Amino acid sequence: MNTMLACTSCGLEETESVVHFGSYILRCAACGQHLVATSFMAMLNSDDECTAFIDPGPGKNPLPETLVARGPLRLTAKAISAAATDGTLIRVIFEPRD
Repeated sequence: MNTMLACTSCGLEETESVVHFGSYILRCAACGQHLVATSFMAMLNSDDECTAFIDPGPGKNPLPETLVARGPLRLTAKAISAAATDGTLIRVIFEPRD
């Protein structure tokens, strides 16, 4: 969760991370409005732990059977990119840092 961005459509301050084709997007968890985007390649040097799923839609919990990858982003990025190359939205959930 990122509380530094507020959705311009609904005002919620909760975001979700998704990968679509080669883009890394933060979107509103309530209405799905895209708030900010960058290249997914810009994220690849991260050792942050994450879990990636096929995206069920804004605010919905991913199903376990839609798991794409789990582990440090640096090591899971190839599987995430491969799953997103056909336009499938991939939800990336980062583990909280200590």
